[in-house]
Amino acid sequence: MNIRKPVLGLLLAGICQIPITASAQRYQLSPEGAEVTDAQTGLIWRRCAEGMAWNGQTCTGTALNLVHSSAEALAKREAARDKKAWRLPTFKELQSLQVPGQFGQLIDASVFPATPERWFWSVFIDQPGVVDAFNLYFGSAEVAGYADGRDNLYGAVRLVRNVQRRAAKK
Repeated sequence: MNIRKPVLGLLLAGICQIPITASAQRYQLSPEGAEVTDAQTGLIWRRCAEGMAWNGQTCTGTALNLVHSSAEALAKREAARDKKAWRLPTFKELQSLQVPGQFGQLIDASVFPATPERWFWSVFIDQPGVVDAFNLYFGSAEVAGYADGRDNLYGAVRLVRNVQRRAAKK
């Protein structure tokens, strides 16, 4: 009796389900699917890069390619329009979206589909009162990294906000 094929099939099925299960536990989608809550970090992300839109199945359109000051202005406009505290992520927050240990997969495409292979803006606060702009590249792992924003004039934007805690009733 040859049991290698069924066992191998079960093992492969189990391996393929691990990232999906991990994503399902870590990320929760908003009812319309346009926002993603990260249970690990407590952050809410826009599912699509700015300039793109969620159509119910994927992100469509073209991601904006902005200078840092325009990215900051966009975040402020979106916060005012939505009445939600949208902002540019810190470098560590943006880095938290990377899928650890998966070569060539820098962001979970099942949660953040159609993410363009491009530098994304963040801010990096290294001293009180000093904010430096940094980029993180979401693309192939061979060119993944970060750079001082002054070296990369343009980048894409994925907005983030903190989960709002409800005040305790007195």
